[in-house]
Amino acid sequence: MLVLVAVITAGCAAPKAPVASRPAAPQKPPPQKPPPVKPEPPPPSPPVLSSDLSQEEEWRFQREADAKIEGVERRYRRIDERKVAPDQREILLTIRSFLAKAREAVAVKDFSRAFNLAEKAHALVEELSRSIR
Repeated sequence: MLVLVAVITAGCAAPKAPVASRPAAPQKPPPQKPPPVKPEPPPPSPPVLSSDLSQEEEWRFQREADAKIEGVERRYRRIDERKVAPDQREILLTIRSFLAKAREAVAVKDFSRAFNLAEKAHALVEELSRSIR
């Protein structure tokens, strides 16, 4: 029993080695500030094609573009939007977009582009008109 008391008072295992504490996590250096960003210059405006047209030819092209745009707008106004199916509403928006872009092209005297956009709008108006009859 004496041995038991000696073991209990001394502990049942060999003397414990001191527990080493964990090393502290390495400190992160403070975040570096990114170098200043230089603002990018705005994209260049689209090139304007120089025109060797006479004033008379320019007026003719403008009249043709305006007439095409106005014809499409008249045709567009005759469409009863209540009869347009929900899946055809996107076509209406596309027509409006083409017409707006055609008007912008006329404003910058790009009559060829204006006429082409009006032609596209015209084709869509015709297609839509046939499909909702």
